[in-house]
Amino acid sequence: MSTSNSNVTVIIPCYNDGQYIIEALQSIYNQTLLPEKIIVVDDGSEAATKKILVTINHPLVKIVYQENKGVSAARNRAVSLAETDYIANLDADDYYVPTFIEKAVTVLNQDDEIMAVSSYCRMFQKTKTIEIVKPLGGKLKDFIVINNSRASAVFRRKCWEAVGGFDENMRGGYEDWEFWIAILKQGGVIHIIKEILSHYRIKQYSRDQKALVYHDFELREYIYLKHKELYKTYADFYISQLLRQNSLLRNSLFNIKKSIDFSIGNKILLPFRTIKKLFKNR
Repeated sequence: MSTSNSNVTVIIPCYNDGQYIIEALQSIYNQTLLPEKIIVVDDGSEAATKKILVTINHPLVKIVYQENKGVSAARNRAVSLAETDYIANLDADDYYVPTFIEKAVTVLNQDDEIMAVSSYCRMFQKTKTIEIVKPLGGKLKDFIVINNSRASAVFRRKCWEAVGGFDENMRGGYEDWEFWIAILKQGGVIHIIKEILSHYRIKQYSRDQKALVYHDFELREYIYLKHKELYKTYADFYISQLLRQNSLLRNSLFNIKKSIDFSIGNKILLPFRTIKKLFKNR
């Protein structure tokens, strides 16, 4: 493990994630390239989490407390305290593979056009792998329809400064997606390392699930209205992608319905087939 000139600060927003924060921190302690500082911002957690946070005693870790303002405000607070050129974002209930920071920093050092680096990600629930997410990264155009990166990423601090940080109005979710759009409007690309270097925990009541189920439309609309000139510029591409997604969704729903109808039909016909067999065997 090395800390020499890593030029990285890890930021960890924490809200009632006391049961996971130690595992997240341990994944940073185990990095092949250690950060110069780990800043944990407790975003108004309840007593149980605070009780765990006060036990953390590590030379790399700085813990800051604030009233609950949301994950964007917590990240912004942490970045404002950082003194390095690179910022590694990690949520308190997730964790990194030991080589993530070293590989991300290598990519950033080699190409000034790369504004942020993320990777493939394993989504898991308890000990079960649910999905391997493989974002594509890319330029601005690649982000206007879907988020083609992960929140677990290393980005240049100057990008955060240029766009005024994470949007603190987006308390319902998708703030990382909006952040990528904002920084890519300044130019450059987001690079994806094609390896599983981060692990994303799916909780029963996760913030991302709530965003998808309850706030998806309003959050997408907010991003659209905030960057309306961008969507006008890429109107033809945007509309074609939406039509494609709509077509894929309709085909998926049709196949599900056909499968359900087939299953129900088999169950309805089963008693009649059984009776037919009984008479046939007499």
